Amino acid sequence: MSAAEVTHALTAWEQRLRDLGARGVSCLRPGLPLDDIDALAAEHDLRLPEDARAVWAWHDGEDTAARSPALAPYREFPPLRTALELARTWAQDAIDWGLADDEDLADVIYRPQFVPVLGYQHPLVFDCRTRASTTAMWTPDAGLGQTPHLTMVERVRWWHWALDHGAWSITPEGLWAVDFSRYPGAGGDLSVKDVLV
Repeated sequence: MSAAEVTHALTAWEQRLRDLGARGVSCLRPGLPLDDIDALAAEHDLRLPEDARAVWAWHDGEDTAARSPALAPYREFPPLRTALELARTWAQDAIDWGLADDEDLADVIYRPQFVPVLGYQHPLVFDCRTRASTTAMWTPDAGLGQTPHLTMVERVRWWHWALDHGAWSITPEGLWAVDFSRYPGAGGDLSVKDVLV
């Protein structure tokens, strides 16, 4: 996907949430210039995929004052500097615990190239080891292997689906509400990929 497509998808999502009265949207921070994004990534020996650059150019994360995540339930959107520092810290934890060189754990170890775009526990990350520009959720038991790998535009399409089908909603107080029984796969019939076709 192009940066313009990512920006368009995220801007439309932001407007939809504003229209619904989502409290967290007001806490989105201004975006970063691309030169600043590239400089921050270089400080961490990374080159971010185009989708990732577009995300933090759109908004540089969120302030957490609203106590309701801006973009999706249960998942805070960190500023880029924070995301890069988290990636480094989580990867260092694996080294400190003596796990980084364990061949049996190679597929599940957190890597400094996994830059979190949403959330802290089981984060949604960009895998910067490739130029593929996809996101996936990292988990300690499966790494990036058991969750759908979606572009940011596909990810936003899934978010719209979640609102359209009642899996997610915004309460009158502007907070997120989640109905897991309406998630794809809850009835054994659909997966996240299925709903994007």
